[in-house]
Amino acid sequence: MIRPEVADFTALGKLPSEDGEPDEALEEAVERAGALLDLIERPVTDEEAYALADCFGDDECFGVAWVLLHLIETAPHAREDRPEAARRWRDGLTSQYSRRRS
Repeated sequence: MIRPEVADFTALGKLPSEDGEPDEALEEAVERAGALLDLIERPVTDEEAYALADCFGDDECFGVAWVLLHLIETAPHAREDRPEAARRWRDGLTSQYSRRRS
């Protein structure tokens, strides 16, 4: 069962991207996502972790994606069986940073 505060966050959909011109709508979306994440009591369930993992966007979303990842990692089986979307997001960022350093 997914708690209401997790459902509220997942209803936002994918996290917004850092790309493009910052504007008031982007700021509000990022602040809303961060505020909703803060309302989710840790640990999350495995079911919630999988639902949350579908919310990753294309980048770090001004740090909100890292908060999301750390929240997902509180699930009981996150270390052994990380949701695929979370794994792809983290692996993608790791490879981007590796390319930038080269």
